[in-house]
Amino acid sequence: MNGKDAFIKIVQKEIFEKEHIKEGWEEEYNLALTYFNELKNNKIKESIPITENGAKIVNFMKLNKNKYNNAFKAKDIGEGLFCSSRSVSGSMRKLISDGFVEKIGKDPVTYAITDKGFQLKNTIEK
Repeated sequence: MNGKDAFIKIVQKEIFEKEHIKEGWEEEYNLALTYFNELKNNKIKESIPITENGAKIVNFMKLNKNKYNNAFKAKDIGEGLFCSSRSVSGSMRKLISDGFVEKIGKDPVTYAITDKGFQLKNTIEK
């Protein structure tokens, strides 16, 4: 059993199987029950949170992968996005830890977009 299954089991038993919960909360109860059933039936897609700046960087790298031979310097990305290389470098730490980008060089520091980063949809979670 994983965390999601355990969560569903407990919520179903402790909340949705107790009829007194509905009293005075019918509308909220029905909305929550609908959402719960969608979650239980895997109809709610989990998304990977990414910052707005991170999404811009990943999108830039996707669009320019061939131009830069997938070896980007923070300065190149910053110039392409009209922001500072320092801002890019700060965002890179999270992108690397989340597996969207990897550090491939040290002198100068260069980054490459990973397959996971390339497959990331162009959505921004806030």
